[in-house]
Amino acid sequence: MTNIIKLNNAINNSITEIRIEEVRDVDFNYKPYWYIYCVLKNGKRIEVGKSDIRPQCYKQLAIYN
Repeated sequence: MTNIIKLNNAINNSITEIRIEEVRDVDFNYKPYWYIYCVLKNGKRIEVGKSDIRPQCYKQLAIYN
């Protein structure tokens, strides 16, 4: 499954960071979940989602001619 986020004014609001934070929930015996979001060039955050399983991260490089 692919998630695509469409941004208004994508040129002006380019993504500078994609973050994944591990959070331990004190109310549920410190059960972890992962919070995923993007940071734009202007400092705004876009929430991507929350996951109960640890996400796998990879880097893909695409060169367009």
